[in-house]
Amino acid sequence: FMAIEVDSRKGVLAGILSGATWGLDAVMLGVVMVMVPFVENPVLLVAGGVLCSALHDVFSAVWLFAYMGVKGRLNELCGALKTKDGRWCILAAVFGGPLAMTFYTLAISTGGAALAASVTAIYPLLGTALAVMVLKEKTGLQTWLGLIVCVIGIVVIGWSPTGVENVNVSLGVILALVAAIGWATEAVVSGYGMKDGVVDPYMALLIRYLTSAVVYIIVVAPIFGGGFVSAGIGLAAIFSYTPCWVLLALTALVGMISFLCWYTAIDNIGATKGLCLNVTYSFWSVFFALVLSLFLPEFFSGALSWYIAIGALLILSGVSMATLYKAESIEKQEKC
Repeated sequence: FMAIEVDSRKGVLAGILSGATWGLDAVMLGVVMVMVPFVENPVLLVAGGVLCSALHDVFSAVWLFAYMGVKGRLNELCGALKTKDGRWCILAAVFGGPLAMTFYTLAISTGGAALAASVTAIYPLLGTALAVMVLKEKTGLQTWLGLIVCVIGIVVIGWSPTGVENVNVSLGVILALVAAIGWATEAVVSGYGMKDGVVDPYMALLIRYLTSAVVYIIVVAPIFGGGFVSAGIGLAAIFSYTPCWVLLALTALVGMISFLCWYTAIDNIGATKGLCLNVTYSFWSVFFALVLSLFLPEFFSGALSWYIAIGALLILSGVSMATLYKAESIEKQEKC
């Protein structure tokens, strides 16, 4: 019983940390995308969000590749890629990386970090809806009530008073919703790929980052960046400004840690409770943005308001309502 209690505490701590680090990841990305290269280089003015998300996943892949190398597990990668489950993880990576992450960074650059993180916090409920349709999972009324609360939160965020500069709230909400759909699809597809236990979460995450990095470099960056040459010019501008690419690399490290903490929480306390704790990143992003705006107002001017804060709390409440209900239902079934 003591071992179970220790694992539970470890899982809860990991879940909270996963939410906090992903919220910090959003805020750090917001800072990166208002640095000199992104506001002066012609290529980055048009395709900055895409190239930023590409580098984010490339750096994350490098960090995780190094981590798995230290753990001595890189020799398992080729075998995992050859399996059917591994191929499902590759498909999930396309939805979660090039699609979701690209629109996520575009949402940050358009509507601000707090707005983007708050709206994308509904992805667990979208994932539940997809699971009901695709995996034929059963869900309760309270789950859908939670979804309604989330929608109300999005409406609150989407309604913004006049006079807010440097942000496009409506477009930011739309872009963030596309990102949420991508992550929800990734969750369902990757869950299907890992259900047999052939590919564990850590290897699935490595496949995810490597696939995303390759697709970004070969397909997404050249298309949205205006070709390989133009994308190369944009990337060169980023790497010519050391504070920019260093902060982006550190942001990717924070993002990778968030994913690893999330999987640790899932392993110790279950997916539902781990998800409930992870989705608190919508709150953490608002918290970090508020704190940093006191010290770095030039990076957060106009990007945070009470409407976003209230909307974030509504979304957090809606997601918690749905996920906690699901957790209670599972516990009752286990007791029976």
